[in-house]
Amino acid sequence: MLTLAPKYGVSAVFLRRVCVRLGIPCPPRGYWAKKESGQRPTIPPLPKSQPGAPTQWRKGDVLSSSAEAEQSQDMPKSGSARRAMITGSLSSFTSGRVASDGYLKPAKRNLPDLVVTEPTLRRAASTLMKIATRFRDLNHRISVACGQHGYTRKVIGDEDGRLKRSVFATSTWGPALPTLVFIDEIAIGLTIYEQTENKEMVYLNGKYVSVHEARKQKPGLWNGIRAERYQVTTDRAPSKRLCLRAYSPYYFVEWTQTWTESSASLAKQIEDIVQSLVARSKSLAIELAEANRAAALERARWEAERAIAEARDERLAILKQREAALKELLNTIDTWSAGRKTEAFFDDIIARSTDMEAEARKTLLARVEAAKDLLQSPDSVEALMAWIAPPAAPPDHACAASSPTRNSTDCSTTK
Repeated sequence: MLTLAPKYGVSAVFLRRVCVRLGIPCPPRGYWAKKESGQRPTIPPLPKSQPGAPTQWRKGDVLSSSAEAEQSQDMPKSGSARRAMITGSLSSFTSGRVASDGYLKPAKRNLPDLVVTEPTLRRAASTLMKIATRFRDLNHRISVACGQHGYTRKVIGDEDGRLKRSVFATSTWGPALPTLVFIDEIAIGLTIYEQTENKEMVYLNGKYVSVHEARKQKPGLWNGIRAERYQVTTDRAPSKRLCLRAYSPYYFVEWTQTWTESSASLAKQIEDIVQSLVARSKSLAIELAEANRAAALERARWEAERAIAEARDERLAILKQREAALKELLNTIDTWSAGRKTEAFFDDIIARSTDMEAEARKTLLARVEAAKDLLQSPDSVEALMAWIAPPAAPPDHACAASSPTRNSTDCSTTK
């Protein structure tokens, strides 16, 4: 590390963090001493890169902190380590802000994809941990806050079966990086959120609360003793029922499926969830391959159209340059022709002045020189050397490539 770090302009400690982040084995303590003494310590092979794991780092790239790097890696194999990874992030949820409708808005963004209120936070984290454990049993892995490029988190909408927010709520919190389960080479995004339901709400102490909660805080408001009345409205509020949303994190493939707690808790549906996602990954792989082929064809078509447009623009630019150069050349020739006429005019005057008296001829020749200085007829060689030659004419096939509908007559007239 001490030898390589100056090459990349970083410290040895930072370079070791890069290696750990990329899963590159590093020499243990005493390795170089053993090698200098003649021993041949074993070198572990470079592990195979897992889908969703980072594979490169360039100088200037921001390296995640140790806590963020730990969460952006795979779920640990042991149950205690998985529990520590999930439960260790709960403090980040509760230490942030709370939206007006009760949903947590943590300040950190590299967290598990949980959109819940504080009463359901621990149960949502426990459900995610159980799902990760079941996938681990099937040799699949879950990556929390996956930083690998090519995957995007699907934003929670307001459509049926999803999270419908209160009209008084602010924007929904979401992690910066998705939580993904990798089934072989296919990634599926996971979000656990708390559903909402219509509840009777009342404005009390500066915020909207449910009528049930308001009765607990001020039981005398509805018993007729006090004249003060509060207007009851119906709005969306957290229901403490969780929903698991699985979605396609690929840009070209749209797919979403949800499991709700309408009849049973998510914990009791984990086996069905896992089996459904494993089966869905096979068809998703086919859809992804087809989408990639369609995207490749679309990009090839776009590049072909761009090449045609660039060729057309280049041809038009060349034609404009040649037209401008032709005009400049014709103007130079016209100026030269006018100068030749002027020279012929003065030569005729000089020839006819031979019959004049000496004094009159001297005066006439002086006026001829003054007129020549005033006109300053251009030199043809200098004028041609100052002229900027245009580029060569574009080939005829460029015209056909630039516009397939144009015929040869159009090309010839344009040229």
